[in-house]
Amino acid sequence: MEKERLCRGGIYFTRIKYVKEKYGTSGMSRLYERMKRYGYNGPASEEEIKIADWYPQKYDLIFLKAVKDEFGERVLKNMGRAVPKINAGMQSTFLKWDPTPEELIKNSGRYWSIFYNFGKLEGKIMQQGEGIIRGYGISEDPIFCELLTNYFQGLVEWTGAKDVNVEHIKCVHRGDGVEEWVIRWKTEKIENKREIKWDDSLASGVDEIDRQHKYFIKILNEINENINEGDKNSLISVLHFMDYYAHWHFSSEEKYMKMYNYPDFEKHHEQHEKFYRYTQDTIKKASERVDNDLIFSVNKYLVDWLINHIMGEDKKFAHFMRTRNLVMSEEKMPEEIERKLNSL
Repeated sequence: MEKERLCRGGIYFTRIKYVKEKYGTSGMSRLYERMKRYGYNGPASEEEIKIADWYPQKYDLIFLKAVKDEFGERVLKNMGRAVPKINAGMQSTFLKWDPTPEELIKNSGRYWSIFYNFGKLEGKIMQQGEGIIRGYGISEDPIFCELLTNYFQGLVEWTGAKDVNVEHIKCVHRGDGVEEWVIRWKTEKIENKREIKWDDSLASGVDEIDRQHKYFIKILNEINENINEGDKNSLISVLHFMDYYAHWHFSSEEKYMKMYNYPDFEKHHEQHEKFYRYTQDTIKKASERVDNDLIFSVNKYLVDWLINHIMGEDKKFAHFMRTRNLVMSEEKMPEEIERKLNSL
């Protein structure tokens, strides 16, 4: 026996919110009366809906049909596009920072499984500014396909992408074996604003550690500049230099950790190793393709990692040194590092 098709209450609640904001309480009353005539026997108001609970998808299908019949097809279309913008819980649910069209499309299957217990989506990037979403077993009614077409449009627009176009090129209700949407958008230069500037909050109190961190930040900001310019060769070159400098800087820190028998050496060392692994993996990815997905992930990782590492493990080590009156002498840089830093 096929299991009942369910969706999260948040899906239903957000659609109701849109209609209520547009047509008020009287509009919702008319809509509920029409829904009852169509066989609806679910919650009588949005206040009764629990966002995280599961509800029969048939409630949502009845709601969509009632909206189309009561208010017109244009309202149904506008609702689909508007829902991503009015759903304040979306970002906190599955987006940890500013999303990109690439991220949303590639992760569409995961997002689908959060809100529906049936079918599946698969997303794939075809080229810069173009992706495909395929759906399997997701639609029992053409109106749901119509809703999803407009929803995908609004979702990609929500990322800030321009000139978004969504085509529903395959549909099971037209005899195809799968649902398929082609999504295209205009790719523009992305201005990366997450530059790090040195201030007293990053100071550890150990002069040599702080001196080396200032150079680390200088290199990271150079990487961000090359990301913005989309210059693959320059980006790879400066990533290699970041990796080279990180090895020198980390080795310098670890030399003193070992010298002074720092008790948290292993934990600190493991964070350094993770950074090495990330930079090597990123260099490999950048050599194949520099796209918006890489732009956001590199910037986020490097900025977050460095700030968190300085504010966390590095300050702990600095505190260990200061409270014991231990000294870290100024380390002489290799000439090639010094020469490169002076050119940045």
